[in-house]
Amino acid sequence: MNIYPSAIAIFVFVFFRANTLVGGNVASYEGTEHNTIFIEASPIMASGNNSNVPNQWKMNDTVLISPHEARNFEGVAVTKELYERLVYFSKMCALTYCITSNELNTGLSFKDGGCPSKLDFCSSKDHNPTLERTIVELVILAESGELGTGYLAVDHEKKVVVLSFRGSTTNQDWLSDFAVYPVTYMPCSKDYYEEWVKSGRIRECTGCFIHRGFNVFLNTLSSQFFDRIEGIFQAFPNYNLVVTGHSLGAAVASLAGIELKLRGYEPLLLTYASPNFFNGALRAWVDELFETKRIHDLSLEEGKVMFRKGYFRVVHNQDYITMVPPFYEPAGLEIFINNPCLPHKHEDLEYRGPSQDLISLEATGDTSVISTGRGQGHWYLGPLERLLHMYEHRSYFILINTCEGF
Repeated sequence: MNIYPSAIAIFVFVFFRANTLVGGNVASYEGTEHNTIFIEASPIMASGNNSNVPNQWKMNDTVLISPHEARNFEGVAVTKELYERLVYFSKMCALTYCITSNELNTGLSFKDGGCPSKLDFCSSKDHNPTLERTIVELVILAESGELGTGYLAVDHEKKVVVLSFRGSTTNQDWLSDFAVYPVTYMPCSKDYYEEWVKSGRIRECTGCFIHRGFNVFLNTLSSQFFDRIEGIFQAFPNYNLVVTGHSLGAAVASLAGIELKLRGYEPLLLTYASPNFFNGALRAWVDELFETKRIHDLSLEEGKVMFRKGYFRVVHNQDYITMVPPFYEPAGLEIFINNPCLPHKHEDLEYRGPSQDLISLEATGDTSVISTGRGQGHWYLGPLERLLHMYEHRSYFILINTCEGF
């Protein structure tokens, strides 16, 4: 079934709905050469039972979406080794899009057909020196009405277990992206969470709300999923765990990372192009869980990004999806890509430290999409793709949303 017409219909609806909120106006921001967009916040899902929704979600207010504010942490280096790791995991993210065409095969190494040989990453040791010792252990297929398509692989050379989730490709994915109504957050690993709180390791997550669409993932996590990961770590207890994803997959990876952290693992949570989906209280709680401040302080002390564990968010500085939806906040430590077009080099990376509460969206009028971006073959989305900077949303060291070209 071709999902793109339905996706377009949803996208067009949201675009024109957003246009009625924005009023189609772009206003100059006083004292700068940039444009800013003013968005009137609608009463979110005003009809229905909203008694549990915080007051700030019900206000008919105006939100100023302004340019990214640079934070000066020039003394914290993004090392060449870290750059190479970010490129490697961006390719591990891109492999999730091969699931759409059934091109990932469990029980096989990358070299022996675990992923498609058309990719240099899966067939050439020059591009991936560990491909012979990287095994696809599990392909996760979300059922109808669920989220969380991805895969689990073990790189025995690097001694790392990689859990990677796919971005938006199906009708359910698109619907989840747009279901922005906030709901009360509760980890699905509730017993583990309560033990953390009882022991004083973490405070109770009071007043925590989450984007409803992404919260769907928590309702679909199964014990078999956790059992499979537990089995791998019983066999390889000294391996590291990296949980990653792009776009919608980044949101899903974040939620999976929280669950695994509560269950006693020490995941490195690494997201690419993640939208915002925590309210302020939940964002603060997640940063506390992943020791964001401690890792940032240690990075300042060491003069380089300490990238062994924690929550990291890779952001293209022209990617608008990482700045929305309004009222939600990002968590973790941010590494920015400051080059709008591929290729992205080591010198294009900048450490920005802890995610800020500011919601930013710069309207630059840049035409990089016209010259270089074709999206997922959605040529008919051209104007919307340019408006939303979808090329930049897919450009994370590679075109990360396609099973080709890397």
